[in-house]
Amino acid sequence: MNYCLQGHDRDNGVQEMLISLLPDEPHDRVPELPRGAEGCRSIAWEEAGKILSRAWIRMGEKHAEAQAESLVPTPADGEEYKRILTYTVKTAVYRALLPLLEHKPVWGSLTGVKPAKPARLAIREGMSREGLDAWLRDHYDVSESRRRLCIRAAEYAMEAEDRLLPRETQLYLGIPFCPAKCSYCSFVSNDMARWGHMIEPYTQALLREVEAAGELARTQNIPLGSVYMGGGTPTTLNEDQLLRVLSAVNRGFDLSHCREFTVEAGRPETITGEKLDIMAACGVSRISINPQTMNDAVLRGVGRNHTAADIERCYRMAREKGRFFINMDLIAGLPGDDDAGLIESVRRVAALEPDNITIHCLARKRGARLYFGPTGQLSAETLNACYDHLEKLGYEPYYLYRQKYMAGGLENVGFCKPGTASHYNICMMEELSDVIALGSGGVSKLCWENGRRIHRVANPKYPKEYIERIDLIAEEKRRLPDERQV
Repeated sequence: MNYCLQGHDRDNGVQEMLISLLPDEPHDRVPELPRGAEGCRSIAWEEAGKILSRAWIRMGEKHAEAQAESLVPTPADGEEYKRILTYTVKTAVYRALLPLLEHKPVWGSLTGVKPAKPARLAIREGMSREGLDAWLRDHYDVSESRRRLCIRAAEYAMEAEDRLLPRETQLYLGIPFCPAKCSYCSFVSNDMARWGHMIEPYTQALLREVEAAGELARTQNIPLGSVYMGGGTPTTLNEDQLLRVLSAVNRGFDLSHCREFTVEAGRPETITGEKLDIMAACGVSRISINPQTMNDAVLRGVGRNHTAADIERCYRMAREKGRFFINMDLIAGLPGDDDAGLIESVRRVAALEPDNITIHCLARKRGARLYFGPTGQLSAETLNACYDHLEKLGYEPYYLYRQKYMAGGLENVGFCKPGTASHYNICMMEELSDVIALGSGGVSKLCWENGRRIHRVANPKYPKEYIERIDLIAEEKRRLPDERQV
């Protein structure tokens, strides 16, 4: 949908709202819209101590308009003024678009990746749970079910925050290789058929960075709260490479305060009994075994080289090999799947009784259609049925996040049995502590003021560049805390 602005410069705010509510089409700013043309016109002005905004929207033969207003803050400039202007403009667009939509969005006008973060900050500043529920309802028109999710995730985040040690940091190691790239994947991952020859030089480079980061942690007396090895698929490393990396982490860092050590085992075709033995011996306490769906036809359609039976065999082997907490990921909205198939996948995974189950909603590439079920859409009602089933079995939602172009404008939610929540997932998602990220595509984060201020330091995105620049990357890692002063 084309849109134009008048009297304000909140371009990102208008585009965010349009993407959230109309994710199946591009949204481009134009200088003006001819009378009667499809699109959105957004204006804003001040009057009698208020910021006012009005939006006009036309979609085919349908059209609507709406207005929103907020008090001008004191002083009437600076970041707070911009924040309130953005909120007012977005609310007007939301109200104008709402009667033109087929379904009311469960997240209302609330956009952003981390909906639990502002909820947590509001509680920290003295707002009661009841007040927060009313604020999410009245300020953003969030549905009751998503308000409950948001508040529960905020509560888990506060519990994790209260347990943090002074200067506690989380460690991430990225392995950007997979057996084959799934059709829906937008991450930087490299299939082994084409890029397998790079795994050994990549491992050697990563070991250099692990050594440098360990030196930083020791000299700065930085306690590690968790270690997370993600991907890609980390278990694409062979047994020797996996042992070298995990041993380097154990040698290089003081893990006496580490609450959990996670490896995303991911795809069953990469998991062997020997690799599980190595992980157990090196102190790994959590692994992921990720089916994405338990429908074999859907798995084949998206390029996964395993079956639901393979997942079940792998899960049983992991239970026999070590005392791991096990997470299992599912993706809602995969092409070829439907409502009944998604619910059945949740039931089959839950029957295995993993400690954590994460349900991701497929995030589409811009403009790509989602061929899910007969309507091509993922409904909130179907996802609610999945959530209800898990909660009846004793699982609790403990973290969530959203993405642009997400199916149904919905969310990703991690569920856990009591006492099994992932400390790393909460800290990472809610930006509670610093994160030292190693490997290509890793983004270290220095957080302060309860996550209100964040400085990011990114490694090169692609393995080849990462390997070529490893000397510089290792040196930069040794002085990472200096970046906080930037």
